[in-house]
Amino acid sequence: VFNIGKLVDFQWKLGVASASNHSSQLNTPFITVFIKVLDSNSKVTAHSFELTISEFKNFAQQFKDMSQLIESL
Repeated sequence: VFNIGKLVDFQWKLGVASASNHSSQLNTPFITVFIKVLDSNSKVTAHSFELTISEFKNFAQQFKDMSQLIESL
């Protein structure tokens, strides 16, 4: 059995990049995901990452699939 930790918090927010050093007009939507994981030593670590809308949809579907698999066990 893998011990990858326990997900203790999951938050996300929608943002829009309006400009950067490389482009003055982006207007690109993105999702920022914030998670906290409790490891086997009772230490909580925080992680954040950004996804495009399509990447976030895929990410959410994978969580849904994992949930259904766990419920079927």
